[in-house]
Amino acid sequence: MPKQTVVFDTNVLITLPLSASLSTRLLVRLDADGWNVAASPQILLELADKLHTKESLRAWLAVPDDQIEVFLNETILEMVTLLPGHRQAHGAVKADPKDDIIIAAALESKAEFIVSEDKHLLDLKDYQGIKIMNREDFAAELDRLGVAAG
Repeated sequence: MPKQTVVFDTNVLITLPLSASLSTRLLVRLDADGWNVAASPQILLELADKLHTKESLRAWLAVPDDQIEVFLNETILEMVTLLPGHRQAHGAVKADPKDDIIIAAALESKAEFIVSEDKHLLDLKDYQGIKIMNREDFAAELDRLGVAAG
């Protein structure tokens, strides 16, 4: 079976600095099975912005500043396949155009799945054949597909 690709929304990527997070467990599982997790520069910029500016998020993560910088500048680049970020998807998510970057990355990477906790994306359920689901539903889909639980 060819390697499959998934795009994690920023709200899924944001918990990757926590080794026990569901996002991290999903990433480990995907990596062990040879999947690609794709991200665009636009998604990584949004991730950096949130990790730099959201004090409540930083307090919740309880990760020191130097570890956040290592995560943003090194670790995340080892975890994902970085796309050129040329694809656009203006108007894909009418309820929240800021989410168009997630759809664009999925289209550019030819992803089969988008994993998100964002209501506007989840309400779509599917975009041009790309299944959109939350982390729990995606974990269940991996079970159904026979992807080992790590």
